[in-house]
Amino acid sequence: MIGILGAYGAVGIWATRFIRANGTQKLRIGGRNIEKAPSELRTEWADDDWTKVDVSDKDSVSQFMDGCEVILDCAKLTDTQVTLMDEIAENKKVPVLHLGIAGFERKDSGVAIAYGAGCIPGLSGLIPQYLAMNFDRVHSLEFYYGGLGAFSYTAANDFIDSLHNSDNRTMVYWKNGAVVPFEESSNDVSEDLKKVIDIKKMFPFFDGEAEAVTRKLQLDEARFHMCLSGERTIEIMNSARHQYKQNPDETIKKLCTASKLDTFGIKENTFYLCLMEGEKNGAPAKFKMTVSGLGPSPMTGVSAGAATLSLINEKNICGTFLLGESNLAKPIIESLIANQPEFSCEIKDLLTTEIEGEI
Repeated sequence: MIGILGAYGAVGIWATRFIRANGTQKLRIGGRNIEKAPSELRTEWADDDWTKVDVSDKDSVSQFMDGCEVILDCAKLTDTQVTLMDEIAENKKVPVLHLGIAGFERKDSGVAIAYGAGCIPGLSGLIPQYLAMNFDRVHSLEFYYGGLGAFSYTAANDFIDSLHNSDNRTMVYWKNGAVVPFEESSNDVSEDLKKVIDIKKMFPFFDGEAEAVTRKLQLDEARFHMCLSGERTIEIMNSARHQYKQNPDETIKKLCTASKLDTFGIKENTFYLCLMEGEKNGAPAKFKMTVSGLGPSPMTGVSAGAATLSLINEKNICGTFLLGESNLAKPIIESLIANQPEFSCEIKDLLTTEIEGEI
C-alpha cells in the first residue's frame, strides 16, 4: 500500500493519478478533513482507503503508516510535523518522500527519507544526472529552469522557501571547486528559451541541490539559472525577501494570486534546458536536453508520482537526502517519458546532427 498525504490538492491530484495509473498498489488517502475532498475524487478513488490523519499526533501518523510500503507527503506541513513524520517513518522502516524542503537536514537514517521530490527541487537535480549518462566525463553544465503557471499554496511556499533557503546563493556559479561571482558563458541559448517561454527576468542561483549535483558529477564549471515570465509574479518576487520574513503566509497568498493573474487565458508550461560539455569515447562531446509540456503543478505532481514508484523498487537507498541528488534519475525520467504523454523530453548531440532521444 502507498500512503499519500494531500492527495486531493493541486499537486497531489496529479501525483495520485500517476501512481494509480502506473502502480499496482492500493492507495491510502490521508488528510485531516477528508470529507471536504471533491466528490468526484471520492468517486474516482472509491476503491482506495480514505483515512483521517492528524499530522501533529504521533499515534495518528503511526496508524496511517501501518501497512504502507512508502509515504508521499504532498501536504502543507510545519517543520515540527515533518520531523515527527520522519521519526515515525524511521522507527517503522517506511520510506518517505516530502514534496517540499521544509525541515530538511542531510543525515544518516535506516530508511530512505527524500525531500524536494517534485519539480524544483527534484526533477531539476535529476535532469543533469540523466544527461550526464551520455558522457564518459562531464566538464561543464548550464542549466535553465522556468515555469508559467498558477501556483498552489504549497508550490508557492516551496518555491519561496527554496529562494530564501540559507543554502541558496544568487549571482554566483561553480568554477574549479569553489563558488565564485557569476560570469556569463560563451553559449547562447536565447533561441531555445524563446521557443518555450517569454522570459521577463533571469537570474543565476546556486542552491543545495545544485551544489550536490555539481559535486556528484565532479564538474569544473556549473551555472544554474531561474527564468521568470509573469510580470505580476516578478513584482511579488522582488519584494518577497523582506515581506516573507515579516508575514510568510500573506506573501505566499500574494504570489498565488499574482501567478493566477499572469496565467489567465495562457497555456501553462514548465521547461528545463540543460547543456553539457565533456568527453565521450576519447573525443569532445556536447549534449543538450530539454524537458517541457506540463504546467508547474502537474509537472511537480507527476515527478513526485514517478519518484514514489521508483523508490519502492530501490531497496538499498537509506538516509535523509534531496531527491535531486539521488541515484533515481534514470528510473524516474524514463517512467515519465513512458507513461506521461504530455511530458516532452529531447536529447540532442550538438556536435553531430543526431537526436539521441525524442519523445
